[in-house]
Amino acid sequence: MRDDPEYTDYIDALVAEHRELAALLPALDLTDPTDAGRFKAAADELHHHIAKEEDGLFPASLTALSGDEWDVSMAAWRAAHPQESES
Repeated sequence: MRDDPEYTDYIDALVAEHRELAALLPALDLTDPTDAGRFKAAADELHHHIAKEEDGLFPASLTALSGDEWDVSMAAWRAAHPQESES
């Protein structure tokens, strides 16, 4: 879907949010009040991020992706989450 100009900016923003959170979490010291506040803010942002995926991207994917594109998408997900694919 990222190659479709209708979705490119939306998906790029979601990917950037994933990367920002992945970089933030290991850097936090939750015993530090400032970092604890940063964690709370990140958790609030994550709530909004999940809503953008569940209420925007995922429903759009139902009509935007062909069967072959779904196969590619699911293969990529399995490759990125091998531990979850085993069950």
